Amino acid sequence: MKSKRMMFFMMLWMCLLLSGVSLAFTPEGELKVLIPGREAKITFQPIDETKVLVSALDAEDKPIKDLMTENFKVIKGDIKANVINAEVLKTRKDVAINYVLVVDNSFSMEERKAVEPLLAALEEFLKIVRPIDEVQVVVFDGKKSLPVDGRNLRLNTFKSNNMKDLQRFFQKSFKEGMSGETFLYEGILGGLHLISKLPEKNNKFLVVFSDGEDLNSNIKKDIIAPKAKGLKNFNAYAIDFMPIEKKDPFLDSFAETNGGKSWKASSAENLLPIFKNISTTLLHQYVVEYNFFNPPQGSLVVSPSAVSIEQLTIVDSSPLLNYVFFDTGQSKIPERYNLLKNQAEAQEFDEKMLRNTITKYYHVLNIIGKRLSEAPGAAIELVGCVSDRGDEKNNITLSRARAESVRSYLQYVWEVDPGRITVNARKLPEKPSTGNVEAAWLENQRVEIHSDSPEILDSIKSTYTFEIADSNDIHIQPNITPGYDIKDWKIEIKGDGQVLKTVEGQGNKLPDDTFSLVEYGLGKIGAFHELSIVANMTDITGEVFATEVVKIPVKYNKRVESKVQKLEYKVIEKYALILFDYDSADIKERNKTVIDRVVKRIKELPEATVTIVGQTDIIGTEAYNVALSQRRAKTVYQGVMDSAVSSPERISFTGNGPHDPPYDNETPEGRSFNRTVTISIEYEQVE
Repeated sequence: MKSKRMMFFMMLWMCLLLSGVSLAFTPEGELKVLIPGREAKITFQPIDETKVLVSALDAEDKPIKDLMTENFKVIKGDIKANVINAEVLKTRKDVAINYVLVVDNSFSMEERKAVEPLLAALEEFLKIVRPIDEVQVVVFDGKKSLPVDGRNLRLNTFKSNNMKDLQRFFQKSFKEGMSGETFLYEGILGGLHLISKLPEKNNKFLVVFSDGEDLNSNIKKDIIAPKAKGLKNFNAYAIDFMPIEKKDPFLDSFAETNGGKSWKASSAENLLPIFKNISTTLLHQYVVEYNFFNPPQGSLVVSPSAVSIEQLTIVDSSPLLNYVFFDTGQSKIPERYNLLKNQAEAQEFDEKMLRNTITKYYHVLNIIGKRLSEAPGAAIELVGCVSDRGDEKNNITLSRARAESVRSYLQYVWEVDPGRITVNARKLPEKPSTGNVEAAWLENQRVEIHSDSPEILDSIKSTYTFEIADSNDIHIQPNITPGYDIKDWKIEIKGDGQVLKTVEGQGNKLPDDTFSLVEYGLGKIGAFHELSIVANMTDITGEVFATEVVKIPVKYNKRVESKVQKLEYKVIEKYALILFDYDSADIKERNKTVIDRVVKRIKELPEATVTIVGQTDIIGTEAYNVALSQRRAKTVYQGVMDSAVSSPERISFTGNGPHDPPYDNETPEGRSFNRTVTISIEYEQVE
């Protein structure tokens, strides 16, 4: 629905643009209210920038009562407004009216036996007054003085919105305060004066009742018209009860000129129906609400147009780094290591649930503890070491305390018999990290864990699924040309109707944005059939607009789905052959076991692609480290090729040196893990 509305607004804008019409927030020109297709006399008063109070009379000067919203047309200058609502005044509780009644209370009313009929007519008129309205009354009074424009007018005034108070004032004016003379012009001037004191935006109506020609005013009628001309949101009505057949020309002209009309009352019996007519005319005015449209143009440019996600199976063999690194001068195991609180937690631990190399490493003591509990015949040696610099110079006591911390953890949390744990201490490790840099010194602050039982320090194996996508981000470029200024905007990214991300702001410029599929989670994105993106804007007129919704289909090649459909899915097996010692390309004995496993898998998978990548840490020069990584990779490559695998062309090796490190070089363990060669075996499998 919003998209159709937006298209309509755009077509309207283009038509107006081609016709040379310039839209603006506040169109220039005269405001007009029309009722196309109906013969109607229309007058109106603005209420505010979005509402007008409209009087619509038929050929007999009777209110037209059956008008609906669609019957009205509002134009300012050459620009058509959108009419959004039209209601009769009597149903509205938010549009106040100011009434000023100028009532002739001269003695002639008594003589014509018209006082009671007039009071009854006035009571009928007052029924239209609502609590939000206000009434001011002007009567003749030779004993009072109302100063207006330097003149003292012989008038008495009263203001209220309470019907009973107004009735009492009228009763008193005709029973106790009747005037011996008629001051009609003074009364009208006084009524206009009261109206001029009201706020300009208020809607105001002057109703004049007179039963005789003005013979006593000290002013001329010529000053009335100029006084009324400058008033805003004002209409005048008149009841002529003068004892002549024709309407008084002055009263008739005064009412017509000021957007109202006049009635002739030929007898006292006419007063009640005439006041009812005035009430009906006023109550059946219409509050017409409108606004002007100048919708924004444009759309969202989104890439890619589709997202494809594939679920991989990762068979991850991570090496066990048999070092625990310590902070300078400390023997407490650092907090970055995952230490269990008690034996109950130890019973729940399962190394197969660990997903990546670093996560596995920080559980190294739990992995060794678990393996020792499952291999009661195995034993380990803990060798505490120091950097042999500063506070750690010749500090064998610190070396031993570090080893004792590790033994205590294994003994009390994993219930390893202390007789199976040998503790030794030395200064530098047997194969220390060298170099005159702090990073190398920190790597020597460690406890080394050794064992003659291969299963204790064996690789850590796990299998898990992992998602990759042909694009990791959705790029959103708003291409919006505002019509009226945009007050605020919001871009929503949804997955099957669920809001995934919201970007909000103010002003005419909607900036480019990126939605990261990886940060949200490729697995969660793959659960949706499509993504949808839309921009919602609110302009300074309060109108809300929306761009066309951009839909991005999501294709998810999931392993479960592949299994059902007998489709191929991709498997990557990763084997990391560490740990190379600092500045070494020699393969340790326990890594030869890993190479034998890898060779066996390569032979089992004759179609698999094998990639061997060597890495180094960042200690040393770039050129030296690149060459070292290539030597490491070539050593492993040669070990694989010596095993007579088929199709040797599917096996390649390279050295990255310190570039694209798989682990963080800011920590000793990260640098140790970066001294590695990783073998990746990639193949398609059908289940």
